[in-house]
Amino acid sequence: MKQLPKVTRRVATLCLAATALAATLPSALAQDMQTIRVERSPVGQFQGLFIAEELGYFKDRGIELDVSIGTSPDGALAQLMSNQKDVAMTGAAPLGAAVANGLPVVAVLNAQDQNETPTFGFLVKPGSPIKTIEDLKGKKIGLPGIASPQGAALLQTLEDHGMTRDDVELVNLPFPGVLSAIESGSVDAGIPIGLFYTLGEQQGYPEFKEVFDNAVQNAPAVFFAANKNWADENADLLSRFIEAMALAYEYANEHPEKVRQIDGEQTKLPKDFIETRDIVPFEAGFDADAWNKQNEAFAKYEFISRIPESSEYIWSGALKQEN
Repeated sequence: MKQLPKVTRRVATLCLAATALAATLPSALAQDMQTIRVERSPVGQFQGLFIAEELGYFKDRGIELDVSIGTSPDGALAQLMSNQKDVAMTGAAPLGAAVANGLPVVAVLNAQDQNETPTFGFLVKPGSPIKTIEDLKGKKIGLPGIASPQGAALLQTLEDHGMTRDDVELVNLPFPGVLSAIESGSVDAGIPIGLFYTLGEQQGYPEFKEVFDNAVQNAPAVFFAANKNWADENADLLSRFIEAMALAYEYANEHPEKVRQIDGEQTKLPKDFIETRDIVPFEAGFDADAWNKQNEAFAKYEFISRIPESSEYIWSGALKQEN
């Protein structure tokens, strides 16, 4: 297992400041709790919510959570725009498309970047006749959203081999459905993400590494977003939420066994898988340069109508990575 990187200097400083703040909060704060309605991802990197809850980071900051499990990145944004949720986990392509079209949604807290630890992979069924990228011509490929980092990486790979989107049939599938679709043969190949990718890898599904290698490094893989109007109107509450989660991320990166424990409690994944999977590092801050590069790829493949400025989609109070 790869060694987990240390948190950024900015996050470490925040964590120290947040700890000091928690020690000085008046006891009356616990009697005046504020609720944040959160929709979490069904596929991973949500564990910080439960760590912050268990260790009292939210309670120390006067926060109670109302957590539900989401169904899709697009659905998360719909929940924010309809004011059904305050904070929801989503992805870069849906958020970028929404912002490009004028919707007031912003990223407020990162959860995971694309880095050298794969967060998705292009898999085929064991025994598949597909041995090369060229063998994909005319085949069905399942993705957890065509307009996604996975979709952009796949289209770049096809392009590198003299192919286009028209040479394959791309199929939108729900997160949990990609791996099962490969297994059943309803698609010839697919790109499961998060825990489902790791499960397929452990089950011996052959992988074309080139697809993941075409992903933009350090761009956000999954993160928390909010309606910008709600974020600005509740800036102090949201900042306290970010403080608590930054502390939880630091704890998670130092205690992978706690992440595994939460996996066991909150998912139905096999015990053997949970105990052996790689734990991808949690990251609270955003790399704006990497995100912009990813948006350029999204625009190239017409996933978004324009390339927005980072100030349009990253909340002013969000943490930034130091480059």
